[in-house]
Amino acid sequence: MSKEQPPFARGSGPVFALALALFVVGYGTNVSTPFLVRYKERLDLGDSATMLIFVVYVIGIMSTLLIAGPLSDRFGRRLCLPFILLSGFASLITIAGRDSFLLLLLARVLLGVVSGGALAIGTAWLQELMGRGNELRAALMTTVAAYGGFGFGPIASALYEHVGGKAPLVVPFVVHAGVAVVSAALLYPAPETKHRSHERPSFRPEFGVPAATRRFFVRIILPASIWVFAFPSTGFALFPLLISSAVPGFDVLVAGFAGTLTAWGGLMSRSIAARVGANRSLSVGLSIGVAGYLFGGIAIASGWWVVLLPGAVLVGAASATLTAGILTVFGEMAEDDSRGALSSTFYLLAYPGMTMPVIVTGLATFMSTGGALALVTTLAIATAVVVSRRVQTLPESGIEAPSITVTS
Repeated sequence: MSKEQPPFARGSGPVFALALALFVVGYGTNVSTPFLVRYKERLDLGDSATMLIFVVYVIGIMSTLLIAGPLSDRFGRRLCLPFILLSGFASLITIAGRDSFLLLLLARVLLGVVSGGALAIGTAWLQELMGRGNELRAALMTTVAAYGGFGFGPIASALYEHVGGKAPLVVPFVVHAGVAVVSAALLYPAPETKHRSHERPSFRPEFGVPAATRRFFVRIILPASIWVFAFPSTGFALFPLLISSAVPGFDVLVAGFAGTLTAWGGLMSRSIAARVGANRSLSVGLSIGVAGYLFGGIAIASGWWVVLLPGAVLVGAASATLTAGILTVFGEMAEDDSRGALSSTFYLLAYPGMTMPVIVTGLATFMSTGGALALVTTLAIATAVVVSRRVQTLPESGIEAPSITVTS
């Protein structure tokens, strides 16, 4: 952050306007999630093709994350604004996609592009607005805003259809587009926290990881990050699809509740990182996610859809715990000229995990669905064990760099 730009007090207008914008972007990513079962019926799709609608979003977000954060390091954090507006535009394209599989995929890719830009830049902007010394608070606020949005989208869409709302594949998306415009307007007066650089922009990927922390990054952050979205993507998309035959007539509603409970699990667990410390929250988050996978596997194997709900809460709690812990560490290790790049790196590592539903359905073509879930759960257990052992070798507070301290 520029030396001339003082941090803003927590609770100020710009902070909450930005948090609202991140909520709206998160909301937009899951407006369509409970309708996956409807798209499957309407377009006559198989399980893998249906899951592709959900995970193709990753292609868009990965392409943006490579450049969005670094560009905001050079040109300023207000680059976040057009991404927020485009989030609403992506919802409008989704309306056209209700009768076209290709348009639906295009809309999801665009949604990924704009979400990646908004989240990467918005995370750095929020940390700078709140100032040094507030890294944990900024990480928790980012987590609450994003996961609140993730959870609002599914239940709002599902309830609208359940109560007999007209054009359920149209109206929820129009509402999100309108809210996106309003949130961008509220954020517009927020001040810039990053002076523009006069250097020529570089489009070479920049990761922003300080040299002193690279060993810690590779050994602990890297293996933990992939599960940040691998866990909740199963709660949002895969588990509801696989249980849908057990709840005829209520498939969209169950999908909506599963998605919302996944996000609410994240909201309820937002303070775990504060209680156990940023480092330990990584092993704790992975352990919670494993428990969520076990509940989900039992629900799918038995057809007891009620068991799915606590599983959704747990995978959401795991994701938010990992997010808060990693963002706290990143907030401490970031250098001012590479904060946006480091924020992008977090999402760049985390979002490939959203392909987990397609991985499971793909594996299920060679083995049973239960076997595929068991294989993925075993991998999660192995990651939790490895990360836990490595975290135990660290100080109670701090990462493997003498100059950096991460407190709880």
